[in-house]
Amino acid sequence: MKHVAEGMQDFYRRLTKDGYKPDDVKPALYQVERIVHMEQLRRHILNCMDCQLCENAKNRVPGTGNTGTPLMIVGEGPGEDEENWGLPLVGISGSLLTLILGKAGIRREQVYMTNVVKCRVTDEKGKNRTPMREETLECSKYLRRELELIKPRVVLALGKVALQFFFPDMKTMSQFRGNVYDYQGIKVVPTWHPAYVVRQRGDALAKTKREVWADLKVAIECAKGN
Repeated sequence: MKHVAEGMQDFYRRLTKDGYKPDDVKPALYQVERIVHMEQLRRHILNCMDCQLCENAKNRVPGTGNTGTPLMIVGEGPGEDEENWGLPLVGISGSLLTLILGKAGIRREQVYMTNVVKCRVTDEKGKNRTPMREETLECSKYLRRELELIKPRVVLALGKVALQFFFPDMKTMSQFRGNVYDYQGIKVVPTWHPAYVVRQRGDALAKTKREVWADLKVAIECAKGN
């Protein structure tokens, strides 16, 4: 089977030989190569058996969305709805996130959404639970690859698990959310996970909604290069 890089080199030679300008050929082939790599990654995730989380998973849940986006959204891991439907952030919390993005003038298909963990993590009763640090280590190789391929300007990190993928020493969301941090040249803006927002009531809900909105606006400005 022809390797992707080898194929792109062949296509470059053939297209430039046919008279197409190198400055036009290179970005086109870059897009094709990225799409191919993303599909290979998606298939790898769907067939992954690299850790114990896979043993009880109904479905693995790879990321989805615009691979050319400057704004990437990273959550914790799939819940029951995400596991059943095979897509990240499509349950009640993902629906709230989509609503918030819409209020900011962003359609979810314009951004790329994924999770640190690609399999649902449950307790002994089959209920969602927070993945432990050691459980995220093996699976996080996929998120690192997504970051390499997409090269976003900014990541909106939803919740503590996402924050600690980037910065393991940051233990609390309340202390670090809303600020901008650098991760290997990518800006990271931590905010509350929508699942946390859904659980709030009264004054706490109003406060959390304001904070998430402010954090999103910060991330949008970073995505614009500001």
